[in-house]
Amino acid sequence: MAMLFGVTTMTFYHRPILEALEIIATCGFDCAEIWVDHAWDDERGASVEELKEALVKHKLESTIHCPIMDISITSPNKGIREESLRQTYQAIDLARDLGSKLIVIHPGSKFSVLEDSKTHWANQVDSIRRILAYGKEQGVLITVENMDSDKEIVSVKCWEDLDRLFADVGSKEKWVTLDVTHIRDTEKTLAFIEQAGSNIAHFHLSDGTEAKMHMRIGTGELDLRRIVAALQQVDYAGVWSLECFIPNNNEEQLREELKQAKALFAN
Repeated sequence: MAMLFGVTTMTFYHRPILEALEIIATCGFDCAEIWVDHAWDDERGASVEELKEALVKHKLESTIHCPIMDISITSPNKGIREESLRQTYQAIDLARDLGSKLIVIHPGSKFSVLEDSKTHWANQVDSIRRILAYGKEQGVLITVENMDSDKEIVSVKCWEDLDRLFADVGSKEKWVTLDVTHIRDTEKTLAFIEQAGSNIAHFHLSDGTEAKMHMRIGTGELDLRRIVAALQQVDYAGVWSLECFIPNNNEEQLREELKQAKALFAN
């Protein structure tokens, strides 16, 4: 099976998404991760039909990223929580309509460190259960992402948290998106891969340090060669999806980033 390299459209968030898709294809990527916040933007977004036509035109596969702007599927405010779920369902519909490989879901975080942990976790379990059920109805693969390991308000940081979440939801399937810079540590990432194994359906690739995430490959402190080798050892067959900051929407820097990503697999 050929390796697929992808990149998020948010790299070019300040450009129209149809233009971003064209650039992604021109730079040599196989797959675009469509952030629905970008797709739904009043000025830079596009319709389902326009997105579908662009993916076909540029011979791109797609994954979808859930909405993240000003929403929370675990909000203690029920109205916000329900609206967040509504928008997440809408994102799942987009994945269905585009024939996307999967959708990435962010678990919720606490509003404050003072929020009651039991109530927060109950909301987390209820929301993820509903999201998984809706995804199954629509025939869309739902993957849950590990979140920032350094934030006290985050309740899903590592494989143990994800495993507990799926268990409490009652899901036999435990598909996850591994974001390496959310863990920020090579050894902890390797442990995550060993524990999660074949449950890793998607991978967000970038470099990082203890203080900074989503850096360009080679500019951080992570041993990405060891990490991608470990993923290969557990037969990871998903997209190697870049999620890094490219200053000034620079296309040449994105081409270089793809080159650096492919170099991680060189002997």
